[in-house]
Amino acid sequence: MDMKEKLTGNEKRDLAIEAGLQLIPYIGGSLATLYFGAKEGRRFKRIETFYKEVATELEKAIALSSISPDDEASLIAIIEQVNERVEMEQIEEKRRYLKNFLVNILLHSIGNFDEKSFFLQSLGSMTYLECEVLSGLAGQTAAVPVRGIRKEGVGQYAIVGAIGRLRNLGFIEATTTSFQFGGDNALNESVELSEFGKKFHNFCIRNTE
Repeated sequence: MDMKEKLTGNEKRDLAIEAGLQLIPYIGGSLATLYFGAKEGRRFKRIETFYKEVATELEKAIALSSISPDDEASLIAIIEQVNERVEMEQIEEKRRYLKNFLVNILLHSIGNFDEKSFFLQSLGSMTYLECEVLSGLAGQTAAVPVRGIRKEGVGQYAIVGAIGRLRNLGFIEATTTSFQFGGDNALNESVELSEFGKKFHNFCIRNTE
């Protein structure tokens, strides 16, 4: 057998990503020339499905952001990071958040590259519980007592831990409603999304449909 006829894993990955990028209306060809980059099996399928969904979302758009020469390197870096996370991400809902992120990049341009990279890195590191807590707070008009945040089958301190992580990312602001000496004051706080958290939610978590 001619060895040239065999595709390596990297070559299959390139073909999947190239085919997916080509599906994106208006700018698919340009994106494909900027970046070719799924591994066999499930990872390959994730990439294929991901770009089909991205293409479907963009077909609904009236206009897409043009790619300036200055944005090309940043866009390549963003796409590369998104592809790596899509390949590895086993939770379907989080892959949907990655889709929202990429669609918004293509619709509204990259803008602040450092901020968008932080959003992507944060999304990749967040647990699904943290995403759920953030999404739940996004639907509130006022601060919510930590004691009042519940999820079936999830312990209170798992919620507290998720809130702590979201605070460290800058997505949540907390106020202490009462203080107890020798007690756990995390349960005495009320929390709400920061402006940065709202921006992250709108760009990544909120559905683009």
